[in-house]
Amino acid sequence: MIKTRFAPSPTGWLHIGGVRTALYSWLYARKNNGKFYLRIDDTDTTRSSDEYKNSIIFALNQLGLNYDDEIIYQSNRFDHYVDKIEQLLNDGMAYYDKVEINEKTKETDLSVQFENRLNRKGHVIRFRNQKQNSITIHDSVHGEVIFDPKVFFDVVILRSSGVPTYNLTSVVDDIDLGITHLIRGDDHLSNLPVQVNLFESFKAKVPSFSHLPMIHGVDGKRLSKRHGAVDINHFLNEGYRVDAILNYLAKTGWSHGDQEIFSIDQLIELFDLDRITKSAAAFDIEKMNWLNQHYIKNDSIENIAEQILPFLIAKELPNTPKNDKYLCDILHLGIEREYSLKNIANSITYFYENEIKYDLDIITKFEKEQTIKILRDTISKLFIVDFTDKPSISACVKATCKDLSLKFKDVGPLIRFSTTGRLNAPSIDDLCFVLGKKRVIERISRFLEIYK
Repeated sequence: MIKTRFAPSPTGWLHIGGVRTALYSWLYARKNNGKFYLRIDDTDTTRSSDEYKNSIIFALNQLGLNYDDEIIYQSNRFDHYVDKIEQLLNDGMAYYDKVEINEKTKETDLSVQFENRLNRKGHVIRFRNQKQNSITIHDSVHGEVIFDPKVFFDVVILRSSGVPTYNLTSVVDDIDLGITHLIRGDDHLSNLPVQVNLFESFKAKVPSFSHLPMIHGVDGKRLSKRHGAVDINHFLNEGYRVDAILNYLAKTGWSHGDQEIFSIDQLIELFDLDRITKSAAAFDIEKMNWLNQHYIKNDSIENIAEQILPFLIAKELPNTPKNDKYLCDILHLGIEREYSLKNIANSITYFYENEIKYDLDIITKFEKEQTIKILRDTISKLFIVDFTDKPSISACVKATCKDLSLKFKDVGPLIRFSTTGRLNAPSIDDLCFVLGKKRVIERISRFLEIYK
């Protein structure tokens, strides 16, 4: 059975590069009816935090990257790691080494963090790494990779603090879980020689490897905060859809012909490790925005209403939004201009306000007396129609233009502004029809009170 895993360290927020690693591991397991495990590598007791851990788990759940069985926490397995280190000591594959204090390490805290029977004050335990034979592995991304034994060294597997190190814990857990395919970033290539030797020292089968190229910014440099947000929770909180995020990340390092849009089911069916590209991918936020917008535009209004509702409710508007006909009618006015769910929510808040806030600087190009005259004439005409259809509303606006010998460009923007506080809004008849007669009359009247 195919078995993969994702093993984030809860020493920071979940990076989008980590999400891609999890996605590829998940896709490969699901494609092959295998198992996908989640392991939290929290042996770094000084930097790991529950906040980061909970955030990682929450994000994976939000993304639908469901894991099999229980989450494995390395911090709960320290005793087991000590047993394995003792096994290596007994087999002559590990040894104690006195900690050397020098200028670089003199400030190091050597206090014991994890009491165990192998602790020896002022000593670490090193793995006796074989240095006779080169190591050759076939990586599905990089092809044949050969490691010269001249670069091998005896790595620490138990710190003087009593805490086991990453190389040891990772190999032990992968053996216990029966991981068949290790999919991870190519920054782990340097760990490969010692980990392969550890697998063999435990007489365990070495997994197949796929080391993914790093994700870079559009400037070609390794992706970091200088390129903008890289925490996956940022994108979820900003209203990027899960299907768009996974579609985009799948394409940053893997392809299937010229196809750009993939459903989750299609990704599971088509994904293959052999199609992962060797070159680094660029994270292009504009492309991700386009893809997110595509998914929004091609979904039903009913689904979009449900998805944006939490963002609307979070605005704490005077009239609490509901997933009802009113919201759907609002969305029917046009959502294609926005690329995220949060932006859509922000763009329609005026539909739920009792009192619109007006920035009068926006309409300084309109002459004041004429503005008042236009709106008074418009409101007098709107009073006598019942808003049961859009043409009657449109007729009122046209009548105002005719009576005052004006063009629509002189009248329409003022109606929009007085009813929404914005110059950019849906067409007048659509806007007024959805707002309803009571709101439209009240808003124009209030604006006139403020403006005169």
